[in-house]
Amino acid sequence: MALSEYASVSLAASRHECTHAPRVELRQLEHFLAVVEEGSFTAAAGRLYMVQSSLSASLLSLERTLGTDLFIRGRRGAELTDAGRALVEPARAALRSLQVARDAVAEVSGLLHGTVRIACLPSSLPVAFDIGRTIRLFNQKYPGVEVKVVRAGAPAMVGMVAEGQVDFAVTPSVEGKLGKLSFQSLIRTELGLVCPAEHRLAGARNVEPQDYLDELILDLPRGWQARELFDRVLAEQGAERKTSLEVDDWVGALALANRGTGIAYGPIGCIADTPFAGLDVATIVGAPTWELGIATRDEALRGAAGRAFLAAYLRDCASTQAELI
Repeated sequence: MALSEYASVSLAASRHECTHAPRVELRQLEHFLAVVEEGSFTAAAGRLYMVQSSLSASLLSLERTLGTDLFIRGRRGAELTDAGRALVEPARAALRSLQVARDAVAEVSGLLHGTVRIACLPSSLPVAFDIGRTIRLFNQKYPGVEVKVVRAGAPAMVGMVAEGQVDFAVTPSVEGKLGKLSFQSLIRTELGLVCPAEHRLAGARNVEPQDYLDELILDLPRGWQARELFDRVLAEQGAERKTSLEVDDWVGALALANRGTGIAYGPIGCIADTPFAGLDVATIVGAPTWELGIATRDEALRGAAGRAFLAAYLRDCASTQAELI
């Protein structure tokens, strides 16, 4: 059984209260934060691979131990009470302390145990930077290390790294939002248009906005680097979309473009290794540069497992890129 299932933490306000302080199991705090981060019991139960009734029972037990309600349960999901909001940061601190303990043990046990948390959008990563391959191989070598992938948009990923919620993020560069984080570039490539191979724009060079804005534009969500870069190009040239359809991920946009629904945009250097053989690209006037890389805190990753996984991922990326050349 995992260490967190046995361990408990005192939430006493002072040393004098320690002998009478409520004892909270760390797994209850994990359950609490999952609901906070997912916004509902249903989504949190799915993330934790638990049945919802077991999750609810765990949190009801936590509320009884603390003597207060943590959530307002209603149609809009699970909203935090004042007491719930007060618990969020102490809960995160307690789990970070547990992670430090696990990582310290991993340092001297040959990575027999540990946890790696990574923020990324796996389905949107180019094939050359597929993190799933590294997870599979790493798990075979270190079966006792748990790897968790957290899905989020680029701005949210940066915050997760800065706050220590994840070890690192595989993310497009977020201009002006990296703060004190380090960013190691994996690929830099121009933004371009993506269309079916038989489309009138396929293979075109230096396309002006008036040549493609009559088309249905398959837009990515706001906050994505490619969307911000594309918006900037149009703004600089005083142009606006006539029609658009927002698609919630890169693969989905490519799939629709491949079917001829509309034209997409994205990093040209990442189109060749997509699963859609019927796509072509067109370069655009004033094309900006899109960049994908690794965001970490300035100091070294705190855990042996995190450092080992990142090193393995970078080796895999370099190996795959060499094969594609």
